[in-house]
Amino acid sequence: MAPGYKFFIQTYGCQMNVYDSAVISTLMEQAGFQPVKTEEEADILIYNTCAVREHAENRAMGRILSAKGRYPLRKIVVVGCMAERRKSELKEKYGIKYVFGPREYKNIPGVLINQEAHYINLNYDDILPEQEGVSAYVSVMRGCNRFCTYCIVPYVRKEEVCRQPENIIDEVKKLIKDGIKEVILLGQNVNRYKYRDINFPELLKWVAEETDIKRLNFLTSHPADISSELFEVMVGHNNITKFIHLPVQSGSDKILNKMNRGYTVRDYKNIVKFARGLIPEITITTDVIVGFPGETDEDFQKTLDFIKEIEFDYAFMFKYSPRKGTLSALFDETITEREKKERLSKLIELQNKITYKKNERLIGRERKILVLGTAKRDGVMGKDATGKLVVFKGDSKRGSFVKINITGITGWTPVGKVVKSVNREM
Repeated sequence: MAPGYKFFIQTYGCQMNVYDSAVISTLMEQAGFQPVKTEEEADILIYNTCAVREHAENRAMGRILSAKGRYPLRKIVVVGCMAERRKSELKEKYGIKYVFGPREYKNIPGVLINQEAHYINLNYDDILPEQEGVSAYVSVMRGCNRFCTYCIVPYVRKEEVCRQPENIIDEVKKLIKDGIKEVILLGQNVNRYKYRDINFPELLKWVAEETDIKRLNFLTSHPADISSELFEVMVGHNNITKFIHLPVQSGSDKILNKMNRGYTVRDYKNIVKFARGLIPEITITTDVIVGFPGETDEDFQKTLDFIKEIEFDYAFMFKYSPRKGTLSALFDETITEREKKERLSKLIELQNKITYKKNERLIGRERKILVLGTAKRDGVMGKDATGKLVVFKGDSKRGSFVKINITGITGWTPVGKVVKSVNREM
């Protein structure tokens, strides 16, 4: 297949996959292929897949097999975590010829042009992917060495590899020139970033001080690796969003130990206490898994009590699903699907009330908002300096800053009206 053919990318899963799709798109364009926005226009269909949960795999597999049936003459390319996990099955059972794991993306254009694959175990330091919009992602590291018992990521994304800080700075500066206002530094566990003598707080400080980025954020943090230095850097720089996503997963020490998370409930509470003591306005979000093997009613109640005490601003909540190849997949399932659903429903109901209550406290306050674009239903969507999303009426320009007065809550989303435009962030 010669360059000039058109390709389409469909992305599933996490922010890293979104960034990886930008990397793949850049590699394809550099090789002479042309991006298009729909499957119908494309000669090559690329599906960037996720393997974290069974539901994500099923969605991607359904779309891939449907495309294979609808477009029998087009090249189907499967990439990402599911591609790594189910490579043999995709090729042998489903007849997908082009399958690439997360460290093989540089092979894609060459293989499509009938060249041999020759890149293995690589990083992407020399690729500065094209990104559009107000916000953009920048990968600072890849892989994970933590091996939580339920998680497939260390097996499909392999060991941790950290980027050179100078390369990260170059990418952020390029994005700023392209009009990006917010950069989100990415890693499976950014707190494990270490390049020579530079750790993640030092990297964060360097990016905040050595670039003109208006808003700087990062994902994701692991409680076992976080340091007080991180929060000290956050409080000392106005352009760093006062937000942290800190997955707790369970409020039971017994379950945390079975998950191999490396911290206790008390450890986590101490992190939150320190963070809120230093940055009272900080937004803290989390992930929670219910129905992990061995989770009793008492363990689940501990999680509910923990959520009540911490009062997260928001939580991503899931029922446990075993991932073949992980240690927990060998554990005996002790909770039925019905029990998992009931526990998840209780947890969601509790967290929704907390989210509403916390956002309700914003009513009457003014917030400086970075305008992201049109809201899903009506109005304009923006993000404040603590990472909270706000919807308001008006025709404010995407990428601009406005001052909003919060007038109410819709669902649990703060809504408001424009007080005035802000020409500069700080």
